[in-house]
Amino acid sequence: MTDVGKLRGKGAPPPIEEAPRNIEKPPREKTELLKPLQVWVPESVWEGFSIEAVRSGSGKGAKSELFLTMWKRYMGVT
Repeated sequence: MTDVGKLRGKGAPPPIEEAPRNIEKPPREKTELLKPLQVWVPESVWEGFSIEAVRSGSGKGAKSELFLTMWKRYMGVT
């Protein structure tokens, strides 16, 4: 159960004129639709790629990030 005693003294919420857009979702950048890409590679390649992805990436999605980085370099984007 909520202790309403802690809520006293907090004051009233701001008037609607001061915060008219507080319930609208902020605009988001449009992102391109993602599709899976499955390829068969030797187990040693898969293990090496996984290790390198963990070293250079940020946890979940590290393999995807590494692949996209490689693809951009291959295509001459970066």
